[in-house]
Amino acid sequence: MCMKIVIILIGILVVLGFIFVKTYQSSPGFTTQEYAEEFYKNAPKCNGFSFVLNKEATYADAPEQSLCIGLLIK
Repeated sequence: MCMKIVIILIGILVVLGFIFVKTYQSSPGFTTQEYAEEFYKNAPKCNGFSFVLNKEATYADAPEQSLCIGLLIK
């Protein structure tokens, strides 16, 4: 009985992870001002917790990749 509950809870967590955990590009990196304005106008927004995945790469003007735990609105 207890093992069934644990398996069901793990299954629910996996499904919620597929729904609410997404990666997205949160900054354009080094680019022209026109492209940056266009990017920020159409960029996805994270309603929840957002974590930068490639912080060291952004020091060299790479686009910032983030992990959104919550709703990612495009």
